[in-house]
Order: sequence, then C-alpha cells, then structure tokens
Amino acid sequence: MIPRDYQKAAVDAARDRTAAHGNTMLVLPTGAGKTAIAGFYIGEELEQRKHDRVLVLQHTDELIDQNRSAIGTVTGMPTSVVKAKQDDWGGRIVFGSVQTLARANRRERMAPVSHLIIDECHRSAAQSYQSIIDEARALNPEIKLLGLSATPGRGDGRSLRRTFSNVGYHLKIGTLIGRGLLVPPRTYTIDLGVEDELAGLGATAGDFDMRAADKVLNRSVLNEAVVEHWQAKAADRRTIFFCATVGHADAVAEAFRTAGVTAETISGEMPSRTRADLIARFDRGEVQVLTNCMVLTEGFDSQPVGCIGILRPMLHKGTFIQAVGRGLRRVDPARFSGIVKTDCVVLDFAGAALRHGSLEQEITLDEDDPEPGQAPWKLCPTCEAELPLGASVCDFCGHVFTRERAEARLLTAFDMMEIDLLERSPFAWCDLHGDGQAMMASGFNGWAGVFHDGALWHALGQPKGRAIRPLAIGTRVQALAAADDFLRATETGTASIKSRRWLNDPATMKQMDLLQRAGHEANGLDFSLSKYAANCHLNFRWNRGAITAAVLGRAERSAA
Repeated sequence: MIPRDYQKAAVDAARDRTAAHGNTMLVLPTGAGKTAIAGFYIGEELEQRKHDRVLVLQHTDELIDQNRSAIGTVTGMPTSVVKAKQDDWGGRIVFGSVQTLARANRRERMAPVSHLIIDECHRSAAQSYQSIIDEARALNPEIKLLGLSATPGRGDGRSLRRTFSNVGYHLKIGTLIGRGLLVPPRTYTIDLGVEDELAGLGATAGDFDMRAADKVLNRSVLNEAVVEHWQAKAADRRTIFFCATVGHADAVAEAFRTAGVTAETISGEMPSRTRADLIARFDRGEVQVLTNCMVLTEGFDSQPVGCIGILRPMLHKGTFIQAVGRGLRRVDPARFSGIVKTDCVVLDFAGAALRHGSLEQEITLDEDDPEPGQAPWKLCPTCEAELPLGASVCDFCGHVFTRERAEARLLTAFDMMEIDLLERSPFAWCDLHGDGQAMMASGFNGWAGVFHDGALWHALGQPKGRAIRPLAIGTRVQALAAADDFLRATETGTASIKSRRWLNDPATMKQMDLLQRAGHEANGLDFSLSKYAANCHLNFRWNRGAITAAVLGRAERSAA
C-alpha cells in the first residue's frame, strides 16, 4: 500500500516529534485515513525495533475491531486484544479498551509497551485515560505517545497539555476537499424566527443549555417548517439531524413521518445491536432521515449521507465540524450503486455556521511552507505548545493566530480551485484521446481510469485477473482521487515511480501489433508511444466494451 503524500508527511512528523518530545498529536479530518497513518507509523517503528510492543487505545468495541483490521492489514504484524474477558498481551500490536484498562486490577497485568497510540485523543484528559497513561509510563519511562484526532479542542475546557506538548501535523478539511477525498458542503443558514431566543441561551457544563434549547426549538410549527425546508432543498438525500435533546429528536422524526418520509431516532440508550441494525437500514435506504442528540458524531461513517441538519446551537466549533463531517465522505459506487454524491447540503437552523463562520471561510488548500532557514514549528503564545508553522488556531487552548498572507490563499466558497492530482499522483497518467476526457494509469497489479460521460466523471479500476469495479462517480477531481487511491492500495513503490526509465522507452513492435489487432486503425497508430502509454492504450482497448457499459450505462440510468 502506498501512502498519500500528506499521510507520509504525517508519519514523518510523528516519528520526528515523538523522537524529540516523547509525544505528539496529529490532527486530521474525518476521511484523511487516520487509522492508516497510525498503521504506517507503527509498522515503521516496529520494523526498526524487533522486540518492541505497541498498545493502541480506543473507547469503543467498534473502534477496536476497525483499528485492528486496518492496522493489522497495513503492518502485517501479529495483533491481540485486551477488553472485557480477553486479556491477550501476546501481539506485537495490542488493541486495548479504555473501559477495561481503566480498572486497576486489569492494569496490574499490563505488559510494558514502547509506544502508546490513542485514537480520538481529545478524550485523553479524562481520568480513565490518564490512569492508563501513567501506568504505561511507569512500566516504561521512555514510552512514545501518539494521539490522533479530528477535533482536539475539548468542550469542557480541560486541556490536553498534560498529555501532549505539541502538534506534529495538522491537515485542514479544505485540503481533502480540494484533492477530491471529501465532498464539499453547501451550507444554507435558515432562520426559523427564534434567532433572538437562541442568542439568549446560557451555557452549562461547557455547552449551551440543551434543555433551554429544546424549549425554544421543539415546537410543532417549527418542526413542520424544518420538514418543509428539507423537502425544498434535500428531499432526495439521506439525512442526519442533530437535535437538542432526545425528546426533540423524537418530535422531529415524527414530523417527518407525518409528512410521509421514513424517519427514525437513534439514541445512546439503544442497545448496540439495535443501533447497528438501524444504521444498516439507513445505509440500505429503508430509512431516509435519522435524528439524534449528538450520538452520531464519532465512529459513524455512512457514505450515503447527503444532507446534515443542524437543529441545536453549538458552542464549540469542534462540535460543528464533527457534525458536518458526517456528510463529507465520498460514496463507493460498488456498495451504493444508486447514489451519486458530489456535495453535501448543510441545513443550519440554529445559527452554528453564523457563530463559527462556515467551514468555507477558513480553508486553505496547502499548508504554509517555512521560508528558507525558518523553523517549521512555532510556539503558541498562550499555552506554549509547539505547533506546525501553518496552524491558524492552537489545538490546545484555541488561541487564534493572525495571518498577514491569508488573503491571497483564502477560499470564500467551495467553488474549488482544483488541485492537479496528476502532479501529486505517484503514477503516470495517459490521456487516451488527447482531450482529457479519458485517462488511465497502469501498475503491475492492475489499472485505473477516469472517464467523462458528458455530465459526470467515472473512476474505474481493474485488479489483475479480476473484473472491472466502479470506484467513484462525481467531479473530475473526485474521480481522479478515487482512481489514484485504488492504485495506491494495489501497487507497491516499484510500480509507482514516474521517473523509471522503462516508462518512456519506445513501444515495442509486439505492442503496436497488439494495438492494431485490438481495434486501433493502422493509420491511427502513434508510433511515438512509450511502452507505458502503449500498455495503457491496450488496457483500454481490451476492456473498451466493459468500460463503455459501466460509464454510459450509468449515464443512461441517470437521464432516465
């Protein structure tokens, strides 16, 4: 598996910062591949230290299963689990439950580890985490600590500085959107006529008073208005609404059902199996609207979500980003063949976007590069944490940095300035017809291509010896990103270096003969083709029927 460029940069930063400080925190949005980054980092560290053991700490059984599968695949190293009745410290990578290891009797059996990885590390200020960290440090004072989070700012004001002294890497949402790895949000701020009442809400326990918010927002006439606005702007999209209370969520779901829309409430009191079954029904399209009271902010990754409804005030920007992030994932057409998703509609009924500035207002597509001779790090003047030079806000204390050069690089909307993925990709891309409408790249283990149907772009991939599979349908940049990711997952570095000499060697006579037999007219053959370009053309010719069926078949269904 070949890491994306920013994933490699994050791993390099994690290695450098943990070597310098003994700890670091990586801040990456949903969809950046935090688990893969952890896997790459762990794999590199354990490869150099043959007798070391890593503990990966997470707070839910679902995350233990997900992380074990993903990190085990990336590293290829033996793993084990410590949770509930399982107490296996035999793996080189141990996946531990916070709830289990927070118990003193379970920590008595804890084995020394060289590295402690904390998933969703914004939770690590809690005493349950601190007891585990203290024990791990007592067993090995030289332990290296790595935390990963999308939104490290805590709503309760408890600082993470007790655990982390620095941020090693910070990636912005706009970078992932610009590279086609997330879809852009399209935000509508809608006043239900209660703006003044919401403005007068008090705060308690680090957030607005949700009981008071319920009294303002949970009214039949307002819930009916929410349904009407949704029907006007997002009636064809699967939607999640974030509500003030569970009672509010129930009332909103009932308003949708009254209007003939399938809607259900998901709550923290639900048994985990019931909750999983409801999410599966939502994924299948049997339920169109899910309402919740901040249950679906972490560990919920449903690709079909095409609309986010904000029906509760949000005191902290991290809460807003978490909620909106639930709708920004791309759709895999192989899993959800009936869905095309190029953006996510955000319906803000509670002023969260106005309070925090919509995500669009603070996005840069690239991080700041230091001037020659300038350190790539800076200190926060408020809490003295070490931060990447490009940080605009301190992830520990919220200090805002002023930026003299921001105007030239600021985007005011997601009418995106396209980042040229062809330059960033480690693969050489061949323009098959010379008009940019069909492009392919080949590796040793398969090929990938992007094709335009006149309205949308289709990404297709074919692993060697297997059937063609759809990868993405959307904008050009989204299709290119999916195709590039497919090749990164199937190839190794030996197939990905653009500068390899054989890529530019002239095509062989056998290749030219095969091209002619595959349907290239004799007078249309380009004898200046390289071996690599000829290989791409051959893959296209040999699979032209299947490619055409996949692309035009989808276009015809969309037009129907």
